[in-house]
Amino acid sequence: MKVRCSSCGYIADKLPPSLRCPKCDDFSHDWLIYDWESFASTKRRHIRYNLLIIGMTLTNLLVAITLKSTDVFQWLFTLLFIPAIISLFYCRKQLDSESDYEGHRGRALTFWLFGFGGI
Repeated sequence: MKVRCSSCGYIADKLPPSLRCPKCDDFSHDWLIYDWESFASTKRRHIRYNLLIIGMTLTNLLVAITLKSTDVFQWLFTLLFIPAIISLFYCRKQLDSESDYEGHRGRALTFWLFGFGGI
């Protein structure tokens, strides 16, 4: 796994044990993971999850309207549509900007439903 120094942009094959950059000699906890393929693969998976959630919430909305439901939890479930659509567009934007990719943190791979770190 390649890592990138956040200070000078040096790319190493593995994280130095001392967390000091061999090029600029800065100590940093903010090393970035520099692996576009795994990042893009994870973001494509997030897009599939978001499409699944959007489909389920739209089906739920259709059922709630058709059956004239008064169940509050059914209507609240439909609100998951909002973060799913935001995350969908954000993931697509990230996939379209491969040339701007400078690395990512580990928390960028977490899906929004499991910790809001992916948004």
